[in-house]
Amino acid sequence: MRRPDYHRRVRFVALPLLLLALIAGGCGGGSTSTTTNAAGKVVVSCHIRLAKTKFALHTGIATAAFYRYVYRPYRRGDFKKTAPGRRKALVKAAASAAVAVHELKIAAKDARCDGPALKRLAKPLDAVLGPLDTLAQLETGGGIGAIATAQAALARLTSAAKTAGAPPR
Repeated sequence: MRRPDYHRRVRFVALPLLLLALIAGGCGGGSTSTTTNAAGKVVVSCHIRLAKTKFALHTGIATAAFYRYVYRPYRRGDFKKTAPGRRKALVKAAASAAVAVHELKIAAKDARCDGPALKRLAKPLDAVLGPLDTLAQLETGGGIGAIATAQAALARLTSAAKTAGAPPR
């Protein structure tokens, strides 16, 4: 027999997933063109509608996923070998790190295709992607040392985004 709050839980999980799917579906669009300049160098120019808004959205999703499922459990000690529920915490952390990497790659594309304000954020984004890529090994218990490095890089990215006028939401 189902518990009385089963439907509430289903709605609690299904509604955000549906909302996320709708937002992700609307994040497409844009144009890219490739030309060669007089020096023979290939120049890629692109335009993405609402690039600043999309950048803030994608960095916000990545930041939230990282802090909720990676950094906070790390600070609580959930990844220590003697911690109860360690395996579950590591699997969640690895999955959310993969989501964060994906979202930051999309944000990097948005940053490169916008004006000078967001183009300045491409370098801090690349600095975050390196440590976050190593966090994919969390499922097997490796990569725990990169959590503090990733958090520091993410904090620098967040402050740089705030000064550029596109704070993560």
